[in-house]
Amino acid sequence: MLSRNLGQSDLQSNSWSDLGHGAPTILGYANLCSRAMGAASGDVADLAPEALAILAVAATRGTIDIRASREPFDSAERFLAVCVEHELDQRLLFLQKSDPKQTIRFLEGFRQLCAAGFMIHHLQRDFSLSVAGFEAAEKLKKSDYESLLEFAVEIEH
Repeated sequence: MLSRNLGQSDLQSNSWSDLGHGAPTILGYANLCSRAMGAASGDVADLAPEALAILAVAATRGTIDIRASREPFDSAERFLAVCVEHELDQRLLFLQKSDPKQTIRFLEGFRQLCAAGFMIHHLQRDFSLSVAGFEAAEKLKKSDYESLLEFAVEIEH
């Protein structure tokens, strides 16, 4: 579990347990969100296609979390991955062990959304679209990103 008071000095002193939960990376995304608060331009022109796909599929619910599983043998299955609740209790996980490079492209797209002010960090691994994120998502057509969305797998909670 992430500490409640992760200060600057904590960035260099993460415990082994924190590392096992992806805390440094998730903290980095949270910091990007806080720095970008109020700075969102609404311009999606510089976003990668994966970032746009995340926005398009998140338009309905706006909830996104970063997930990982420590159990699989294959290292690519243990990667942090973007998980979007696209309908109530329906989630898409952008992770495939056969294509780790694309899994990382979706994480990079998520990073871009955080840096652009389209995301808000809530608690631990939980994020949502910001108002600017919802507004940008509403302008996108999910059908334009179907080929990228086919990468994701439907999962239960």
